[in-house]
Amino acid sequence: MRLTCRAAVAACFALAFVSGPARAAEPSPKLAEVLGTLSPDQRAFIEDDRNLQRFGLTDERLYILFQNRDAEAVSAAVDAMMRTLASAPYQPLEEPQPDGQSLLDPVGDMPAVPLNTQAPGFNYSSVLRPPVLDDIQREPGPFSLKRYMFETGGIPTFGGAPVAIRKEDLVAGEVDVAFVGVPFGNSSGWRDSRNAPEQLRAMHGIAGFDIESGLDPMVQLSVADYGDLSVDRMATELSIDHVRDMIAEMASVDVVPFIVGGDGAVMFPSVAAMADRYGADELTVVQFDAHYDGETGLPHTISDVQAVSRLLEQDLLKGENLVQIGVRGTDIDEYSLGWVRSRGIRFHPMHEIEAKGWASVRSSALAEVASGPGNVFISFDMSVLDPAYGQAAGRPVSMGLTMREVAPMIRELCEVHNVVGLELLDVAPYLDISYASELNANQILRACLVGLAARDKRATS
Repeated sequence: MRLTCRAAVAACFALAFVSGPARAAEPSPKLAEVLGTLSPDQRAFIEDDRNLQRFGLTDERLYILFQNRDAEAVSAAVDAMMRTLASAPYQPLEEPQPDGQSLLDPVGDMPAVPLNTQAPGFNYSSVLRPPVLDDIQREPGPFSLKRYMFETGGIPTFGGAPVAIRKEDLVAGEVDVAFVGVPFGNSSGWRDSRNAPEQLRAMHGIAGFDIESGLDPMVQLSVADYGDLSVDRMATELSIDHVRDMIAEMASVDVVPFIVGGDGAVMFPSVAAMADRYGADELTVVQFDAHYDGETGLPHTISDVQAVSRLLEQDLLKGENLVQIGVRGTDIDEYSLGWVRSRGIRFHPMHEIEAKGWASVRSSALAEVASGPGNVFISFDMSVLDPAYGQAAGRPVSMGLTMREVAPMIRELCEVHNVVGLELLDVAPYLDISYASELNANQILRACLVGLAARDKRATS
């Protein structure tokens, strides 16, 4: 639908008014009379705060805008705003279409680049290599890539762990924890998160003796590097289902997956896989993130800003079983906040942490985790950290948490609770040439690994 010239001018006039000062105002008797001439639809439109907000207007600003206009001008302005918002949703073809034919305009309205399902390599990115094609036949189990007995370099793996490439390797090696990379970076933010698995493997800091617990987690636990999962960087929807299936497969043999993304969109297949394994009613998710990721009504259905909303809408996660910590910034407004509260999410934004102190909020969050289902999944987005500690975050937000706050809590969660998985998201390594962000990212992985080792030590003592 195209706006008429008059409608467009009126809409632009309304938008131009946004920069003007806001001050309290009441409609004059004359304006009240003019507003009374509007149709029921027009009145309903301007009485909806959400509509006014789209134009940067409040009731007071609307009164000022219309104060000196006659009934015809006011009606034209409201019509212009209504038409402007009406043109935003999808517009199907106006001509009647034969039964079974899409209402999409094949030129301008296709929601995505159409996929060629007749292509012989349509599923190439997710086809697993059968063992019979291995050049060297071997017994199932993790295998080392090291040449030297005490090698510190060589081909990098997470924590120097041996490699597993099939579920049979995980089973034969009785693997407790398996790192797996998901180099997916097709959503918003700085799109370098796809390089995180490679860069974090090359960093030190995951393995080694822990002075506090007196344990070396790589000795106490059976740990493997499960490689990277394949993603199709031209088709997000093809990537999501494959990642979900592969993580669910890992969980099906009681392995704790340490998922290294990838941007925040990876949260959807990760948590969905945990729900597939343990059930949505039996899963608690602790989300450390500057963003609440609960956007709704967006043109795309798969992205990092709506992972939580998709999980809740598809009943893969219960709102009361989600604990969010560290949310801040400008991407949540009063309506988003209402949505969060209506879903029963346990919500701990940064302003609460600043008002009550970290110790108090941490204690409350841990109590909420303890009161929920016993299977705990941790989602850690680098944006929860203050940029001083996580400059290489794909969607950084200032005034965040510190490493001294989050790392001990991650460790406690993994030691006290039955943590069934951990994901580290939105590390964009090329944004921080100092390597400090990558060092801190690996420390988050290590904190949970040490916690799991301490828990295992108690269970086997």
